[in-house]
Amino acid sequence: MKLEKKYKPEIVEKKWLETWEDSLYYFDEAASDRPPYIIDTPPPYPTGDFHVGNALNWCYIDFIARYKRMRGYNVMFPQGWDCHGLPTEVKVEERHGISKRQIDKQRFRELCKQLTRENIAQMKGMMQKLGMSIDWSREFVTMEDRYKRYTQLSFLRMYHDGLIYQAEHPVNWCPRCETAIAFAEVEYEDRNATLNYIRFMKVEPGKEPGYVEIATTRPELLASCVAVAVHPDDERYRDIAGKELVVPIFEHLVNVYEDESVDPEFGTGVVMICTFGDRQDVRWWKEHNLPLITSIDEQGRMTDAAREYTGLTTTKCKQAIIEDLKTRNLYKSQEPLKQNVGVCWRCKTPIEIISTRQWFVRVLHEEIKNASKQISWFPEHFAIRLRNWVDSMEWDWCISRQRIFSVPIPVWYCKHCGTVKVAARDQLPVDPTISRPKEPCSNCGSTEFIGEEDVLDTWMDSSLSALWVSGWDL
Repeated sequence: MKLEKKYKPEIVEKKWLETWEDSLYYFDEAASDRPPYIIDTPPPYPTGDFHVGNALNWCYIDFIARYKRMRGYNVMFPQGWDCHGLPTEVKVEERHGISKRQIDKQRFRELCKQLTRENIAQMKGMMQKLGMSIDWSREFVTMEDRYKRYTQLSFLRMYHDGLIYQAEHPVNWCPRCETAIAFAEVEYEDRNATLNYIRFMKVEPGKEPGYVEIATTRPELLASCVAVAVHPDDERYRDIAGKELVVPIFEHLVNVYEDESVDPEFGTGVVMICTFGDRQDVRWWKEHNLPLITSIDEQGRMTDAAREYTGLTTTKCKQAIIEDLKTRNLYKSQEPLKQNVGVCWRCKTPIEIISTRQWFVRVLHEEIKNASKQISWFPEHFAIRLRNWVDSMEWDWCISRQRIFSVPIPVWYCKHCGTVKVAARDQLPVDPTISRPKEPCSNCGSTEFIGEEDVLDTWMDSSLSALWVSGWDL
């Protein structure tokens, strides 16, 4: 064998990459003599370059795939692309200097697809140059019709099994992205905040007005204050438990509840219950069957419930309310506070919790934990991580998103009676804003429908990757 004096990687590497791809890396469906080893490769977002962090992660997967092949396993190492969701929409807006609201939805989707195809080609090329032992015959792209049909079929199956439902419920909401987001999409950051001490007047007919001080980081939610709570063992507030207080500025009455979840050491030991400042507010709201007052809208501005503050951003509303409290001698003091704030994973905007009508997947806590016992975990402590995560899920998974580039929810609403009409299996994939159902309304017989404009969370399609590569038949 003659060796060249100078190594020419562009020739040598190309030759061997083609040789390997043609002969080594395909999963053999007929190989009954070798145990199968299936890798559920996490599909990356094709929104940019295949950077060094991606390369490192795929090297780890490649190490395992090669090792298992050498040990005699029939290895399936597929590759997919998680196309949909907010990152792509943001990139398109940045590239073209537009907002998704400025152009037709179909045109915006086409721009998203164009960007995604370009990035897939770039990232795939880099993976191939790195010599990853991927079986490209198993490639999947979540924005293609075949995969979209698969995703919508899973929606239909879960809907008919009672695992998907629609309801009005508090959800995590990003006011910048104007969409609901899942718990997994909420990140937490330590930020500087202020704790404001505000005076609530006691309701004591025939007596001089008395006041109770409440410390809060969110004076802008006074309009949404629906109750006050104290710890049942806190002797300082025996006299107000079970009674009413007057909410400053807005002057509506709220009951004082005793609740063991209250931390007597925080602030003054008295807390506002607002709809909604945080997840604890949602718990109290449910537990005490409290009314719902929405004072922040989907754009992060104050609603009509905030009266003279309507239309202000939450930041400006907070400043205005503090000044008005000072004028009325209902504001005592302020102190700095480090606060762990939930933010949108993509744009880092602090999330709000608002109540809207959304689609949900039921979280089957016990079924998931029981299934985890049938899995061999490496390392073993990851099983504990899964169980802890499941136990932390207080709400069902919100799967509807107020975005554009994702799989449409295959549902219509009867224009006359509002009955939900789910697409037929043979109609998929379908965009309900363009197509119409094949049959009339089952309730009133009308043939006039309004298509669902919300789309599915990107995890509704990417989470099917394991079933896709293993050939699951819906």
